[in-house]
Amino acid sequence: MNLPATISEPSRRTPVHGEFDVVVVGGGPAGLMAAAAAARTGHSTILLERYGFLGGAGTAGGLSTFCGLHAKVHGEHRQVIHGLADELLDRLGKLDGLSRPHLTINDGILAQAFDISSYKIAADELVYARSVRPLGQGATLGG
Repeated sequence: MNLPATISEPSRRTPVHGEFDVVVVGGGPAGLMAAAAAARTGHSTILLERYGFLGGAGTAGGLSTFCGLHAKVHGEHRQVIHGLADELLDRLGKLDGLSRPHLTINDGILAQAFDISSYKIAADELVYARSVRPLGQGATLGG
């Protein structure tokens, strides 16, 4: 039996930030919702984000619209994604950082614009309200 080739790596000291039931990697929309949902069910949760703020491409990349929350159902445009998305939208609305849905030119779907700074705040509020521990660039985010 031939064993696979191996490499030797130097030892290193790795900081331990705690023990958690759930580890979510990435603080974009999917990571925000995954972390909030896990914490809502009582699981200790840490959310790892490479930047010093949450929101993914909506904040780091400046893509300031939500697409995919709405669909045309029986000829009528309506919001079809709810749950924690509603909570995030409510938080953005209270910060006066959310526009009404609008039709996009090319494909006729609804998009909803938001203020990037408000999104950062709303994302922080969403995860902190659920006792998620966000961690990025060696320090706890927001707070």
